[in-house]
Amino acid sequence: MRSLPALAVAVGLCLAGAAPGNADPEPVAAPDTEDAGGAVHNAAFLESLQAAGITYSSSGQAIAAAHAVCALVDRGEPGLQVIADLKANNPGFTTDAAAQFAAIAATTYCPHQLTKK
Repeated sequence: MRSLPALAVAVGLCLAGAAPGNADPEPVAAPDTEDAGGAVHNAAFLESLQAAGITYSSSGQAIAAAHAVCALVDRGEPGLQVIADLKANNPGFTTDAAAQFAAIAATTYCPHQLTKK
C-alpha cells in the first residue's frame, strides 16, 4: 500500500553509518514545517537520527521522509508495512535501521499515532 509518491521518492535518505550501502533517491522538497515550533521539531528529529547513528545526505529529505512515514500511518498503513517500505526503498537500511527511523519519525512528528488503540 504505497501511497505518497513512492514513499517520498524512496524516502529520500542516503545512509552511511547506520547500515552498509547507500540509497540515492531523487530530491524531495521538505514540507513547510518552520511554523508553530516546526524548527524545534526538525532539530530534535535530526539530533535523534544522529544519536541513533542514522546519517542522511539532506536534512530536508530526511524531514520529508519522516513526514511521509506519518502520513502513511495516518492513512492506515500498519507500522510493519511502513518499516518494510522504508527498507525496500532504501537498500542501505537494515530492518532495525528502518524501525529506528520510523520510531524517531513517529515520536517527533506524529506521537498521537503511538497511543492509538
